[in-house]
This record gives sequence, structure tokens and C-alpha cells, in this order.
Amino acid sequence: MITELGIEGFKSFGSPAEKVELGPLNFVVGANASGKTNLLSALRFLQNAVAHDVSYAVSEMGGNAEVRNKRLRQRNTLKPVRLSLKLDKEFQISMTDNPEQGNTQIVRSLEYDLVIDLRSEDNAIEIDREVLRAESVWRGATSEVGLNRYGDRIEIVPGDSQAIPIPEQESTRLGLVGVGFVSLPATFLREEIRRWRFHNFVPGIARQPYRDEPAGVLGPAGEKLASILHRMSDEDRASIAHGLRAIVPGLKDVRTTKLSIEDTVAFQIVEEKLKTAINPVSVSDGTVRLLALLVVTTWSVRDSSLIAIEEPENGVHPHLAEYLVEILRSASEHSQVVVTTHAPDLLDHLEPHEVILCAKEDGFTKLKKASSVSEIEQFRKHFSLGELWTQGAIGATP
Repeated sequence: MITELGIEGFKSFGSPAEKVELGPLNFVVGANASGKTNLLSALRFLQNAVAHDVSYAVSEMGGNAEVRNKRLRQRNTLKPVRLSLKLDKEFQISMTDNPEQGNTQIVRSLEYDLVIDLRSEDNAIEIDREVLRAESVWRGATSEVGLNRYGDRIEIVPGDSQAIPIPEQESTRLGLVGVGFVSLPATFLREEIRRWRFHNFVPGIARQPYRDEPAGVLGPAGEKLASILHRMSDEDRASIAHGLRAIVPGLKDVRTTKLSIEDTVAFQIVEEKLKTAINPVSVSDGTVRLLALLVVTTWSVRDSSLIAIEEPENGVHPHLAEYLVEILRSASEHSQVVVTTHAPDLLDHLEPHEVILCAKEDGFTKLKKASSVSEIEQFRKHFSLGELWTQGAIGATP
């Protein structure tokens, strides 16, 4: 789990770096254009850099000018882009079949810091610095392990003075991915980042039929929803139908059907008083969003280390706020959850340490926990957290 995230010079984030503590469940609130989505974009950028390379990640964001902060450039104080993570998850690998023999390596307290220079006029991309630090316990001895990258060479920690040169053709490839070496902490962190999932559900896309193929990962907008539902076990699909019945009046079941077009499948909704099932085109946007959300929080969560969701309340009745928070909190017991929202009703069912306030100050995104607001507990004796936010009492006014 990420315990601290730092962002500097990326999109709306200025300099020095904005740092915020994260917990299992995190709701990011603030006005439009305050930088909520940019926080998630920073994580997505890092995932693309790990899955491919930094050049690909920059391209996916629209190029250098769309990644670096425009306001810093206007002030002629443009800084490199910096992303940093701290993780508290401990993992261990046994070198034998019997861990009690003492041949088990334990790695914990991971810290990762990446600095990318995107300031050149010719849109060149340069990894300026990359540092990975972790604490390793091996046969009772504790040491620091990781990597240092400065320019075109990588040093392994601990190790001798010999550095590993980075081939020119791999100049934008992260050392975390493995440029000439294998590191247990790097392998762990790389796999954690690859298991991050990002979603902003679009009902029109989630409704689409998809090929009947082995269940993969639900797409960002809800792609492959029908295919995943079709390949689920009967027990899992029944669990999702049960969750929908609790909030959608008259709903009886969720099922899938094979179509004759290119071996595709579609989902259908069955209502209690109708003899025929309802096809996706006639299912409400809110129901489609809830269906996708339930798939993420009860099924996708099993193979995800972080789930990021944009405004899950869209198209959903405000009276379901408590239910939405409940299923997201349940998911956070298995995977870290980060949510952006504009809904004060959701905040009413959260604790201050679960709310990140996102605001623009002098044109730059600023982050702070609601729990850091002085007298927050005194305020809550008279008003709900959602009321305090809409009143402007805690900042990040919507």
C-alpha cells in the first residue's frame, strides 16, 4: 500500500513537491480543475512508464508540454517532473521449501523517487534520477538494498563500486524495470505498480457486447464488462446480482447471453415482473455504472494492488451514498482505493483521515488531509463532513 505520494512539476502540480499521506480508502474532493484527476494521472503516468518506458508514458499524456507544469514555464522556473512513493507492504521470499531453515529474505519500507527532465525545447526526454530504497533482512542481518540511477549509469545498493551502463537505446527505460540487473525490491514494486487499475465508467462503452474470451481486466471505461460477467463463476455472478438487488428496485438477476455476431456476449438485466430480459441498450446509466462498480470492487479487486475510480456517484441516486462508501470501504480491505468525487453526500459517511482536500492556490494544486484541519473534530459536533466542505469551512471549496 502507498503510504505517501509526492508530485512535483507534473501537470497542475508546482514546486516544491506536494506530498500527501494515503490510507486504505482515499476520497479526493475539490472544485473542477483543482487537480483531482491529475493526481490519478500521475499514478497512471508512472504505471505506463513501468509497463513500457518513459517515452511511451509522455506520449500517452500528449507530449512533454502536456506533462510538465505550464505555469512554471511561464514563470521561467520550470522544474523536472518528480514522482515519489513510500510503501509499507512487507514481502518475503524463501530460498528453500522450509522457511524455518532461515533462508528467507524479508523486504520492507520501500521508497521510490523518480525525476524526469522534460524541459528541453526539442522535446527530449531524460531520466535525471531514479532511486529505490528498501530494508532487507537476510539471515538475521538488516541492510539497505535498492538502486541509484544518475544519468546513464545504475549502481546497485549494497554492492561494489562497479556501475552498470545503460545502453543508449534504453535511455528512457526505467532501472526499476531491469536494465542489466535483477533486484528483489524492484521486482516487487514493479509488479505492484502493474496491478494498479484506473476506471472512469462510460455507460455507452460498458454496454457494448464483447468477444467471449478468457476473463481479463475490466477496461478503464468499462470495456469487457459483458465478457467478464460471462466468464465469472455462477457464485460470483450471483453475488453481484445480490448487490444490485439491494439498490435497484425490482431487479431480479444479472445474466449473459451469446450473440451470433463474431462470437460476442452481452449482459442482460432480469426484472421481477417482466417475462423477458432487458438488453443493455435499455438499462439505465446508473444501473450500468453500479454493475461495473460491483465487478471492480468484488471481482477485479482480487488481482489489484490499487483501484482508482473517477466520480463513482455519477448517474447514481444521492440516497445511495452510504452504500457506495460501504462497498468501496469493503474493497479497501483487499486493495488500496483512491476515488475522486464532487458529492458531499459521500463525505458524510467518511472519516476526516479518508478525505484528501484538493485546491488550486496561485494556479498550483495543493493537497491536504481533512484530518489536518484545525478543530475538525469540534466542527463535526455540529455539522457533517459534507456540510463542512460545501460551506467552505475546511477548504477545497466545491
